[in-house]
Amino acid sequence: MAEHRFFLEGPLVPEGALALSPQDVHHLRSVLRLGAGDEIVVVSSDGEAALVRLTMVSAEGVSGSVREAVEAPRVPRVWLVQGLAKGEKMDLVVRMVTELGCERIVPLMTSRSVVRLDPARAEARVERWQRIAAGAAKQAQLVRVPDVTPVVTIAGLTDALEGAALTLVAWEDSFGAPSIASAIEEAALPASAAVAIVIGPEGGLSAEEVTQLRHEGAGVVSLGDTILRTETAGVVATALALAARGGLGGV
Repeated sequence: MAEHRFFLEGPLVPEGALALSPQDVHHLRSVLRLGAGDEIVVVSSDGEAALVRLTMVSAEGVSGSVREAVEAPRVPRVWLVQGLAKGEKMDLVVRMVTELGCERIVPLMTSRSVVRLDPARAEARVERWQRIAAGAAKQAQLVRVPDVTPVVTIAGLTDALEGAALTLVAWEDSFGAPSIASAIEEAALPASAAVAIVIGPEGGLSAEEVTQLRHEGAGVVSLGDTILRTETAGVVATALALAARGGLGGV
């Protein structure tokens, strides 16, 4: 059985107190009922993973000693810009793309977004999505939790995507556009480069918004001949981009 995985809020030390959040301490102690002698995998804030044997577990904190390093698989850097979706659809997208290995999730509010969030509600939603991402990363045995950025508009997307080497917009009206795999292959990016995929909300992206994104250097791609729901499109596009970059068993 795989060891339970926890993300530290600081660096990994060879022996001593583990920088776990109060919520993780409670989960480890009261839900999983782990104690001294049990082993867990911890991932430091800089992505270093190790097998740790617990030496002390209490309500105040947890201590342990490192047994051995855990090899971290290379996960391609794919970012998803997801148009806000109704109900629990965003929760589902965040959970599923985290399990796939998405590195960053950017919630996007567009002119056709049915969901409209004021600043307070937007902040609360982002905090919720970050918690969902952390839980999904633990379940998937990942070595990183994706960063869920603040909600942005098309105008603020350039700043949110700073550092991405390639931005692709999946648009349902993109007749004759290349596939995600073809666009990524043509870009010939180094392995360390980040690729961002933009998905519109339920109503899709407007032609004006796509034109603006193109003007800022984004390319347009197609997800095929069928029209996918926004939550389906976000997950499919992330998987296709990861596979094209060598993840999920891709080449």
